[in-house]
Amino acid sequence: MSVTVLETKDLTYIYSKGTNYEMAAINNINLAIEKGELVGIIGHTGSGKSTLIQHFNGILKATSGTVLLDGADIWQDKSKIRNVRFKVGVCFQYPEYQLFEETVYKDIAFGPKNMGLDEKEIDRKVRQVCEFVGLDESYFEKSPFDLSGGEKRRVAIAGIMAMEPEVLVLDEPCAGLDPKGRNVILDLICEYRKKTNSTVLVVSHSMEDISKIATKILVMNDSKLAFYDTVENVFAKSDELIEMGLNIPEITKLFLKLKKSGYDVRTDIYTLEQAEKELLALVERGKKNAQ
Repeated sequence: MSVTVLETKDLTYIYSKGTNYEMAAINNINLAIEKGELVGIIGHTGSGKSTLIQHFNGILKATSGTVLLDGADIWQDKSKIRNVRFKVGVCFQYPEYQLFEETVYKDIAFGPKNMGLDEKEIDRKVRQVCEFVGLDESYFEKSPFDLSGGEKRRVAIAGIMAMEPEVLVLDEPCAGLDPKGRNVILDLICEYRKKTNSTVLVVSHSMEDISKIATKILVMNDSKLAFYDTVENVFAKSDELIEMGLNIPEITKLFLKLKKSGYDVRTDIYTLEQAEKELLALVERGKKNAQ
């Protein structure tokens, strides 16, 4: 039985309300995210992606509407919003620019320390998450500013993971990384979800990345929720995604071209494995028709 962990009801946020520059950044968003999902959040620049995720832990407060965490309004008691931010951990784009402590250990320990945990528990969490992200003890006393870009990214993400949030939100976690670094982060995200059974939300402009890891895709378009569905069902709407200005995976584009050229193929293909099966099926159908 599925359990909803994060829900929005009629969520709207208006910038510069009451002025000539008034604009709805997100408009009437109704959404229910189930526990354990890995949700890819996509949309063109200015579609409302970043504004939406900043409502999930109360960084922004909606102009109207409600955010529910485990069924409870996160703003029901304003004095407890800090606890919400421990439960919904948000890691912003280029999180390495938010590193500030003298050592890697202190930076990762910052969140757990603010949770009021004792030193023994803080140490356990730091060591556990460092092992998980591939940072051994030799990194503990290093300055985070002396690390490579990929290592800094892992330290920053580890600092959020160390708080063991119920929902982990990552805003463009692969931005600026080379292909090898991107794959390391994507593998890390998948492994984290698998080991912790946490709900993970990943904002990305890369449909290629999202197609590799997501169980569901949330599409924002012009401040509204366009789609929230399985990966297959969203990619079946590739023509609409293209109209929204989104770059679908190259393999999906290929099957759209084949379909438009008269070939009887599916258009919800987004992995090489799916493509291979579909092409083999197409060949088999061709052989039968030729007999």
